[in-house]
Amino acid sequence: MQKSIEKILVDIIKHELNLPDNYGTTSKNDVIPSVIVYSQNIKLFNTDKMQITVRTVSQRVWSNRAEFKQIDGVYTEIHDINESRMMQVDVYSRNNDARDRFWEVSMALKSVYAQQQMDLYNFKIGTMTNSQNTSGLDGGSDINRFTVTFNVLTHQSKQKAVDYYDKFPLTLNDEKGQFYSVEE
Repeated sequence: MQKSIEKILVDIIKHELNLPDNYGTTSKNDVIPSVIVYSQNIKLFNTDKMQITVRTVSQRVWSNRAEFKQIDGVYTEIHDINESRMMQVDVYSRNNDARDRFWEVSMALKSVYAQQQMDLYNFKIGTMTNSQNTSGLDGGSDINRFTVTFNVLTHQSKQKAVDYYDKFPLTLNDEKGQFYSVEE
């Protein structure tokens, strides 16, 4: 997977809910995002339009493997990791857009476009989602907020060249306790 799972999900949601990249800028020239990867450095709620954040809440590694192969004459270490991630999508708005449209996130995750992205990036979105009205979390700021959670299964792979055993310097100990260094 060359692209982060959060960015892929942002793309799917933006595409399926037909949302722009952003809603323009504020009077202070801050960009007003529509769908983004959650970050504490980005200001939200500076518009009446619907805004959506995507983040990983937790992850669980199911498989973590390392194997060694010779590829084009180079001894290579190949790492593979399979994990399950709990993802959270928060849909916010000062008007009723979040209340009226939060359910579309679940539909977006099962769309043909989502399936194409899963095939392209080799991951799987779980079939069941959970949704909650979390509007009260922001106190008296009159924000409609709905949280959708679901699982994804991902696979990451990484490889790098490693020294083969015959390239390491050897140290020998004889019967008198003397050490000898052997270099190739």
